[in-house]
Parts: sequence; structure tokens; C-alpha cells
Amino acid sequence: MKYYLGAYYLMKLRKSNFGTFEGAKLYTCSTCINDSFIDAWSLSWTESGKKVNDETKSSFNINEMQIINIQKWADQKFEEEKIGWISTFTDLKTLIEYKNLFFPKDCAEILSINFPETETEELLSFFNSEESSFQEIGLSNNLNNRILENENDITIGYDLIGIEESGDFHSFHCHNLATELTEKFGIEINEFGLIKENNQWQEMVTFMNDENNGFASAPWFYVKVKKSIPDLEF
Repeated sequence: MKYYLGAYYLMKLRKSNFGTFEGAKLYTCSTCINDSFIDAWSLSWTESGKKVNDETKSSFNINEMQIINIQKWADQKFEEEKIGWISTFTDLKTLIEYKNLFFPKDCAEILSINFPETETEELLSFFNSEESSFQEIGLSNNLNNRILENENDITIGYDLIGIEESGDFHSFHCHNLATELTEKFGIEINEFGLIKENNQWQEMVTFMNDENNGFASAPWFYVKVKKSIPDLEF
């Protein structure tokens, strides 16, 4: 089965503070659980970018001059569609450039999410369709280009994600669903806090998208999560 690149993410993992995996690091790209080194604050024209809050400055150990430099770079890359809304990198080279320029010594995970063919078409019907109220986001822009997953990256598991109109997304962990999914579908959670490969993912997606089950009212998708360990120099 083909998988297409949704986006690369530069993530700062933090220990989960709730649920079954409290105290563990979960390798999801959801910013409900982990922090992204690039976000709305990185763009000068956003509300959070016009006045970056103290929590962000402290979390990423950045000062006003560094923020100005980050925003100058990010504004240009956004115009070039090398980064997207929100927190997405179109390619690994752009991500590495950003990390080398602004966060060379920080402990960060380079992750990507990749969509099966059917999930790709489903996402584009939500976010890239004239008939939809959802606007184009970084994920839909990338998937529209049908870029195959990077075979040099390492598959570390699978995530179920519910994507908001903003491009932010939830993970199944946001609802503390690991135990319920294990009981219903016999899944296994690996050492990265992700779902091991299984053949019931379509049933799980249907389950997550059933509004009667009370999950976040956003379209849910099944994605392959990959980890990149590049040389950090291109």
C-alpha cells in the first residue's frame, strides 16, 4: 500500500501528564501532547506572533532578537510554501535548515506523518474541495502533490488523528483511548506510544468518526509515523 507524505514536524516531546501513559513520552505530532518548534508564533503576522507570550519564550529558550530572526525566515518560507499552516514542513531539507539556524543544540525529534492512499483522498475531500467549508492547510497542500513517503525514514508506529480546521490535530491519546482500542480491535501499543501495524485500521477510523462515540468533532485519519535521523547537513 502506498503512503503519501503529509508533513514533517520538529517536535519537543514532553511527558504525558494524564491517562494510561502518564509520565511517558508519546511520539505523536499532536500539539495537544507535545510542543512544535515552529507554530503560529513563528509567523510575524499572526496574533500570537505579534506578541509572543512568556510561556513560549521560556519553553523554547528564545529572546526577542531570536524571535525576529525566526519570523523573518518563517514568513519567507511560508510564502514559498516550504512551511504550511500549521506547524508543518513540506520537506526534510527545510526542516533541517530551520533547526540548524535556530535550534541547533535543542533535543528535538524529527517526525513525519504519512497517509495511506484512501486516507489521502478522504482528507483532500475535506480540506481541498470547493464543496467543503474547510480551508486548505499544510497537510492538504502536501498531500495534493502526492509525495511518496521517505523510504530512508524509520517507521515507528501508527497514530489516529482528528484534524481541526486550523490544521492542528488530536491523537487518540487525547481521549485516553489505548485501552478501549485494545479491547475493541486487539491493537498493541509499542514503546513509542503508537499503534503497532494492524489490519483493522479502517474499522478504527470508522469508530473514531462515529459522532455517537463522543470524540472530537473533527475528521479522524490513520497515519504512519516515521522518525528521521538525518546527518543534519544538506
